[in-house]
Amino acid sequence: MSGPPRLLWVNHFAIPPGEGGGTRHFELGRELARRGWEVTVASSDLNLHSRRYTRRAGPGDRSALEETIDGVRFLWLWAAPYQRNDWRRAANWLSFSRSLLRWGRRAPAFDVVIGSSPHLFAALAAQRLAARRHVPFVMEVRDLWPESLAAAGRAGGPGYRALGALARYLYARAARIVVLARGSGEYLAGRGIDRARLALVPNGVDVEAFGAGPERPPRDGVTAVYAGAHGPMNGLDTVLDAAALLRDEPRVRFLLVGDGPSKPALVAAARARGLANVEFRDPVPKRGMPALLAGADAGLMVLREAPLFSFGVSPNKLFDYLGAALPVVCNVPGEVAAMLEESGAGEQAADASAAALAQALRRMLARGADERKHMGERGREWVTREHRREVLAERLDGVLRAVLP
Repeated sequence: MSGPPRLLWVNHFAIPPGEGGGTRHFELGRELARRGWEVTVASSDLNLHSRRYTRRAGPGDRSALEETIDGVRFLWLWAAPYQRNDWRRAANWLSFSRSLLRWGRRAPAFDVVIGSSPHLFAALAAQRLAARRHVPFVMEVRDLWPESLAAAGRAGGPGYRALGALARYLYARAARIVVLARGSGEYLAGRGIDRARLALVPNGVDVEAFGAGPERPPRDGVTAVYAGAHGPMNGLDTVLDAAALLRDEPRVRFLLVGDGPSKPALVAAARARGLANVEFRDPVPKRGMPALLAGADAGLMVLREAPLFSFGVSPNKLFDYLGAALPVVCNVPGEVAAMLEESGAGEQAADASAAALAQALRRMLARGADERKHMGERGREWVTREHRREVLAERLDGVLRAVLP
């Protein structure tokens, strides 16, 4: 190979740092570029949460748009608009995949292709593109399918079986399978995938974006912030129930920041129940996260109860909280709980109930401002050591160079 290695990283929902949401692909892509790679991230500019186009005037413009941000080339591909999670959402997935394959007919050369879930049709298009170019295909498993359907209570049926077959097809054709959670790797290995093809590259944090860590003035109360998606799997109905149980404790307040399909119903429910201790805000771009988290006293790491979440998740928000030196109140068992225990920065709920979450928040309040500060400092030290983007990029660099022709 002459010249720097060229990576095409396909993630339908990748975003740049100026928008709200996880920026894993930008941050790791930037670090790979610093290590000599030419990185192109193929995504759609139809924002996952706002359902609005961010780079084109509207759905009539189907051109492929390009933009370079801090050394990472973004390729913005057209995907069909939708508003509700009905058949139009599936059409959005398929249209993105078709756009990728059309672009690929005239695309410049690349040396390796990563296809990322959460939906498998984008990963399938990436695999086909890699096969056409006779270059290695790497599968990035951010969500396990069809297991994620089971977590949503939709196990069984032809769609469930079809997604399972598609996932197995992609696993079989991947030179490497990158997993974000250790438990996901163990799960796949238990289903017959060779461990030599599995690589753990979890989510992490751009520690430098948070500076030296905020100086929070000592406060008697706890403002618990949740910064992330407001969807049916995120367990925010449990947060509202916990807020209702804590009406008698005015020193505990909830700040829910983000967007998603469940948000209108959550806002209406909080208003109908008179939850004056709950505030909703619009999502903030990644660059605004340090300022947002500096104004809170604890981070909320919550998900609805599902067996998959005990081993198959690597939540961006958790690492942002720790990078901001925030102690964390968590109701997610298994691997996430173990990370918080290791970091010494968490207060773990006994189970997924609202009562257990409320009790964990009362315990966090009882610790006092000084102890919460020490917990946050321990968490920042741990995440800097274990989950800094530079550390993870070095690992990914090794995985990719090992499969280069």
